[in-house]
Amino acid sequence: VEVALKAKDLKAQVCFFPELSLTGYNLQDLTHEVAIELEDPFFSPVIELSREIAVGIGFVEKEKRGLFFNSYSVFKGGDVIALHRKVYLPTYGMFDEGRFFAQGSRFDTFEVNGVKTSILICEDAWHFSSVYLAWLKGAEFILSPSASPVRGFRSAMPDNLRIWKNMGEFYSRMTGSYFVFVNLVGSEDGCVFPGGSFAFDPNGNLLCEAPLFEENITVFEIDHELLRTARYNLPLLRDEKLELVKGEISRIS
Repeated sequence: VEVALKAKDLKAQVCFFPELSLTGYNLQDLTHEVAIELEDPFFSPVIELSREIAVGIGFVEKEKRGLFFNSYSVFKGGDVIALHRKVYLPTYGMFDEGRFFAQGSRFDTFEVNGVKTSILICEDAWHFSSVYLAWLKGAEFILSPSASPVRGFRSAMPDNLRIWKNMGEFYSRMTGSYFVFVNLVGSEDGCVFPGGSFAFDPNGNLLCEAPLFEENITVFEIDHELLRTARYNLPLLRDEKLELVKGEISRIS
């Protein structure tokens, strides 16, 4: 709440936090202990705060059937306006999400302050199909809350962040959308999360970038006219052959 209020003081209308921002990432056997239902009174202060500034938060969601999801919700105007359950759970290398979380099953869009938005939690954005579906559903703002740890350090920027920036530039340009990466920062059990959040505009230009290895509130502005002209100048969505894609996928499956 304190950080969101600071963002509001900076004239921000929306404040997005990283993946699993309420709990930290390396939960393992603690997953079930920190899980919470979306209707829990714990969220009451956030719901009240959302009357002043929209807030996006990552948390472990306990679903009524006893399943646990790596989830992300957006609160605005005293309501929950979006809930995304992470679809692609990395279970390789240092990642072990498939052991502790259930998989989400859909990608939706929702509107925040007149901008159609889609949430892709970290690994979701590494699958072309996720971005493609968000794009087809009209997303103008692709938000990727993440907990991406340092992997490789051959230059001043960790290799994982360099790759994320390459993805952000490509996805934003090809979809004519804002692409926003909000990364966890800090250390957990020897695992280092470098921060380095950023935003690209619909033409693939870097709008802003947070510093490495420190907490930061980074503010940027959405330009509705830029969204319009980017899609007019590169009308890929207009020319997409959805029926062809559906037919080809049915042939594969």
